[in-house]
Parts: sequence; structure tokens; C-alpha cells
Amino acid sequence: MKVGLGDPVVVAVSKVNEGVWGVHQFPAMSRLNDGRILLMWHDAPDADYAHGSPGPAVVSADQGVSWQPFSGPPIPARPHFSVSEVFNGEYLVVPSRHYLNIKDAGIAMPAPLSVANCYGKLMHYRLEDFPRTVWDYFTRLEGSRYLPSDGAWHEQTVVYEHRNVLAWGREGDSLLARSYFERPVLMHKDELLYADYRARFAMDDGFVPAKGSTTLMVSTDNGHSFQRRATIAADRMGNDLFGEAVLAPTADGRLVCVLRRTDQDQKPMAINWSDDGGRTWSAPRDLCQFGVFPGLQLLGNGVLVLSYGRPGVWMRFAVEGVGLEWSDPLAIIQGDPAAKNDHSCGYTSLLPIGDDEMLLAYSDFQHRDADGNRRKAILVRRVRVRR
Repeated sequence: MKVGLGDPVVVAVSKVNEGVWGVHQFPAMSRLNDGRILLMWHDAPDADYAHGSPGPAVVSADQGVSWQPFSGPPIPARPHFSVSEVFNGEYLVVPSRHYLNIKDAGIAMPAPLSVANCYGKLMHYRLEDFPRTVWDYFTRLEGSRYLPSDGAWHEQTVVYEHRNVLAWGREGDSLLARSYFERPVLMHKDELLYADYRARFAMDDGFVPAKGSTTLMVSTDNGHSFQRRATIAADRMGNDLFGEAVLAPTADGRLVCVLRRTDQDQKPMAINWSDDGGRTWSAPRDLCQFGVFPGLQLLGNGVLVLSYGRPGVWMRFAVEGVGLEWSDPLAIIQGDPAAKNDHSCGYTSLLPIGDDEMLLAYSDFQHRDADGNRRKAILVRRVRVRR
């Protein structure tokens, strides 16, 4: 296998010496209905109150060589945003919205079912203990759909699974967070699949994973509704996050999922597989020594590609296309384990542009402008992988 790296393309830079966590971070790429590549990023503090507002975005019509401002439709919303190609030539977006403030709505908070330490206290609540307005908030997601029949975007409500749904929030915060599609859904056979860690469910035996879990959501009606099929990963001991999941097909017809395990501590990521369309999943295995918000893509040449970071930004490649055996890590930004937040947010985004090529988007906190000033930067780099 030979890997070739193109020169980084600077897409956006912050003000000089920007130090606020969340600003010029969390890049996300997807492809628009007209074939252009959309790239958006987060430009505000990393906090729930900043979610749902329009975020900066650019587009490329030349496979990432150059980028121009994007004004929509659709309207990208932070912290992450994706456009999903679905069946029949249609496209679907389910963006983040401003979260429900139950204090402002005059709704009392019930007793929590579980309490965990995850960036502060994290609580889960039984949805049935809230009024119907909260029920609707979690199970009716506002989005929009592109129809080729008239070449326009239309508002759409995506109906989400309601059984065993849990509301969740943080101590001292009256905002209740909910799902949105921060990665494109996966077209797999005749279904749409999405690995969702923002939707929270009690497990089949009633157990509530204290730090959350990742659930496979499935649509059989081209994205008008999604149902819960299975728990991809959950930690009954309450130690691991099992979030920020990314789903991909394998070269041998299976599904593979890579997940973030860590919250405050440095831990390996996790990887597991399904042989039956996501109905059952193997026990998670450790993958790499660290990693947050991984990218995962199966290229047309059969190579499975992984990107991850914090510290730094890294890539690995599974030539067998399954993810059982990985190449040695390729450093895009080396980073420093003793100062893991100093070089990049570590969030990455991958987008194929050919059978053996893809774009990698990432952040560089130590970028220098033409005058030598340090600025956070959003970068895109072409990566070619040949057997």
C-alpha cells in the first residue's frame, strides 16, 4: 500500500492567538445535491447554548482545491452539520436546533434515573415523566429534504423512535439536548442507517447506561422515520462514554463502527462489527491508544480508512477493508500527550473523491499566517491510497 499526502489547503483562520475552546474547531464535510463539497465548522464556545445557530461554511466545486463562502440552502448549523444522500436522488438534513429550555417553558425537572460524572454531572430522565411537549421535542426532529422533482429543499419532520426514550441534561443546566445528524446517514442495501449517541434509550432489560451509549437507528421509508434496531455499544460499569460513533460498510459485506470511549481520561477508541445488518454487534475491542470523533470510510478500492486525534491528528489504513488489521499510524499533526489540547481539537472528517482518494479536514491550533502570527486554522488535505 502507498499513501500520498497533498499539501494542506487553508480554508479558514481564527483571530490571532485564539484560545477559546470550540472556536475554529470540529470541521465536517459532506456532499451537496449539486455535487459540490460542503465544509462547515464551529465558531463559538463548546457549549450546549451555542448549538443550533448558523455556522460558517464554504464549498468546493473542484474536489477541495479551492473554497468559496456558502450561503445555502440548506443552512448549516453548529456544532456539526451534514448533508445525507438518500434514495431516489433525494438529500436529507437534520441539523441541530436550539435545545429546549425547560425552565423557560415552566416545566419541572423530575427525579433522574441515573447520575454520572461526564464533564460534570450528567443525568438521564424517563421521558414519560415529562409533559407531552417534551415527548414531541425528542421524537419529532425538524429537518429538510431536497427533491429532484422540483430542484428545491422542503421542510420535513423526521419521526424518531419513542419507545424507551430517555431525556438527558447536565446539573445546573435547564437545556435538554437531543439528536441531530452530525454525520451523513449510511445507505446500506435498501435501508438508511445512523449510529446515534445523542439519542438515549433504556436498554431492553430496563438498564440505563449512566454515561450514555450508541444506538443503531434505521429507516425503511427513506428517512421519513427512524426506529431503534439495536444497541451498538454501552458500558454497564459506567466507565466509558461509547459516543461520537461513525459507521461504515466493510469490504466483506459487514458493518463496522468506531467509537470514542473516553471523556476526561485518555483511553483507546473502540471498534466492533455486525454480521446481520446491525441487529447484533460484537463486543467492542480497543483500537489505537487514544482518539476522539473518528472518521471512517471504505474507499472504492476496498481500503478502510480511519482518522482520529487528540493529541494531534492521525490516520490508519486497513488494506483488508474490514478493520481487523491496521497499518502503523500516519501522523498528520504529531501533537503532545502531555498537552493534548494544544495542537488540534482532534475531530476529523473524511470524504471520498474517488476510488483511491479522499479529503481529510482537521484543525491546526499552531498554524502560522504570512506574518508569523499563530491562528487556529481549518485545513483540508487530499489523501491518496493505492494498493
